[in-house]
Amino acid sequence: MYLSYKLRVFVCQAVLILVFILIWLQLFNIQIIKSGGFVLEAKKQFYKQLISLRGDIRDRNGDLLALDIITYDLYNNVRNLNKISEESIDRLSKLLNISPSNLKVKLGQKKDTRMLSGISEKTANRIRKINPGFAYLIPVVKRSYPHKKMASHLIGFVNSDHKGQHGVEYKHQDLLTKISDKSSKTELFPKGTDIVLSIDSQLQEYCEEELNKAARKSNAARGAIIVLSPKTGEIYAWAVYPNYDPNIYYKEKVLKNWSITDIYQPGSTFKILTISSALENMTIEKTSTFYDPGFLKVGKRIVRNHAKNKPQQINLLELFKQSSNVASAQVGLSMKPETFYNSMKKIMIGQKTNIDLPGESEGLLLDSSKWRTIDLATTAFGQGAVSVTPIQLSCAISAIANHGLWFQPHVLKGTWDPAYMLINKSPNQIYSEQVISEETADYVSGLLKQSVKENLKAMAYIAGDVPGYEVAGKTGTAQKIRPDGKGYWGGHTVASFIGYLPADDPGILALVVIDDPKTGGGWGNTVCGPVFNNIAKMAAKRFLGTHNSMKKKYESKE
Repeated sequence: MYLSYKLRVFVCQAVLILVFILIWLQLFNIQIIKSGGFVLEAKKQFYKQLISLRGDIRDRNGDLLALDIITYDLYNNVRNLNKISEESIDRLSKLLNISPSNLKVKLGQKKDTRMLSGISEKTANRIRKINPGFAYLIPVVKRSYPHKKMASHLIGFVNSDHKGQHGVEYKHQDLLTKISDKSSKTELFPKGTDIVLSIDSQLQEYCEEELNKAARKSNAARGAIIVLSPKTGEIYAWAVYPNYDPNIYYKEKVLKNWSITDIYQPGSTFKILTISSALENMTIEKTSTFYDPGFLKVGKRIVRNHAKNKPQQINLLELFKQSSNVASAQVGLSMKPETFYNSMKKIMIGQKTNIDLPGESEGLLLDSSKWRTIDLATTAFGQGAVSVTPIQLSCAISAIANHGLWFQPHVLKGTWDPAYMLINKSPNQIYSEQVISEETADYVSGLLKQSVKENLKAMAYIAGDVPGYEVAGKTGTAQKIRPDGKGYWGGHTVASFIGYLPADDPGILALVVIDDPKTGGGWGNTVCGPVFNNIAKMAAKRFLGTHNSMKKKYESKE
């Protein structure tokens, strides 16, 4: 049948119009009617792709310290309200422990709204089996710290954006978020690299208990315990008082690790470094003696011992035993300011240890050009021109313990291989340096060992009594600087004891610092001595005894 030209044109126009109408209807259906559903599906895909898990944090024995947990939020789906059945409502209400009427109210909201949070994976799977089209699940990741307050200052926490804050969570953010080669491609959520810390959870927990008891008993402002290996720089435990719970960091008042950020004058523990420096620079000899009448006039100032004593001639051993400020001042005065200063800089005083934790202070070591004569005398016994952080002092003394070899302290031991449950070698290079001669370091260690031994025998010491081991160590009782920085604060001290064992070839060094104790006379021996003894016993069991054989299970893979 032949159609006229006008009719053909009309038919073509009608077909084109119909096509355009169909296209318009489809666009209207997609962009208007079904837009919410597509947005919802897009959101689901977005959330799925957005979530990646941080790596786990473990202690040196594989114990979990931090991990990500996936929970789910349940939302109502307003686009599928017509799919609600009484049977589904009843099953879902029983599963969620919500009354059917209450569930209907939540489902009947005019826009997609979160109805429940914190739904476990097990419950989420049961919801999926019910397959309610009128509700959907969105995954949410949460960081969990199973040990709560334990090692909180070392571990740190993650904020609401799942970014690391403080501690290892901040310092090793890149490693924890770097998708691991071991992460299976079939896993629903990609996961970062698992890392292993050098700390021992049992020792860490014990140190925190001992520190909390001592700080509360003495009504102290704060305190710290550091236990490390002089041979490797590994941190075995690091307790800080007060601490906090990283699971609820937003409710806590104190988050700062004062023992890495704040400085204090170390007092008599610093005499170890003074004597080592003078011997190394040959301004004194091993046989040197010093006249100690109980005081020493330096210019217009007078240096005194803590305890009164009769005039006497003392050697280096007696200097340590009696903790003589007068003899120590004479040792300091035997050196030129630049000589003393340079020796302290070489042993890393007045500079960062570069431990793998954020916020480290470099301490304070006044430039030698500004030293007065009195500064030489007072710095010699840990006051004057020097202030340190606990970690800085621990590392300096560990060099004396380790035959003069200084190791960079670190808390990262390596990465964790979940397939074989092994510790891979740490990606970080650990710096070490011979900062003092082996001869000098070993001689000073011998003096410290003999000093502790004789003081314990004479019952002049509490600190250093660790059955089965000879301890080399030194007490410290430093005056606190006034809050306004003008002079010293009468009746306020920083008490400490630092020691290592076995004295001849140490595997463990521990520092106990209690800031502003109100009991025990504020002395390092009486306040910190018992704490050191207890943690040293525990550390010896963990690292110098049968525990070594236990650790072979998790040996590093080279």
